[in-house]
Amino acid sequence: MLILDLDHFKAVNDGYGHLAGDEVLTAVAATLKAQVREVDPVGRFGGEEFVVLLAGLPVGPEGCALAHGAAERIRRTIRSLTVHVDAPGGGITIRDLSVSVGVAVTGGDGESLDDLLQVADHALYAAKRAGRDQVRIGRDGSVPGH
Repeated sequence: MLILDLDHFKAVNDGYGHLAGDEVLTAVAATLKAQVREVDPVGRFGGEEFVVLLAGLPVGPEGCALAHGAAERIRRTIRSLTVHVDAPGGGITIRDLSVSVGVAVTGGDGESLDDLLQVADHALYAAKRAGRDQVRIGRDGSVPGH
């Protein structure tokens, strides 16, 4: 499971307006869906947070590596995302978006949906505290590969 939060999204709404913010959310949702398998549900989790359920991953280190790979791919893709918004005074382009991502995997992080949500949320806030635009995994909010 991945929980993703758009970093500094308030600045998008404040700087470009809520309609532009909605366009960014729509573009991010489309990007998420394009970056995962058709069997992986993607949903908005409130505000500027999204959840991705990576279905059928193996338990243990292999599943963790696959989830991390998906999270990093999504993070990099959103980093390069450009959103064009029609506006009354002319079109605007919004760039330099980033997401922080928390990852939880079945097995070591729990079995129930509630357990996985709680662990992924904890890892998400570890990513934000570490400076944003990064991925953290599991109960300890560790840096993958370290």
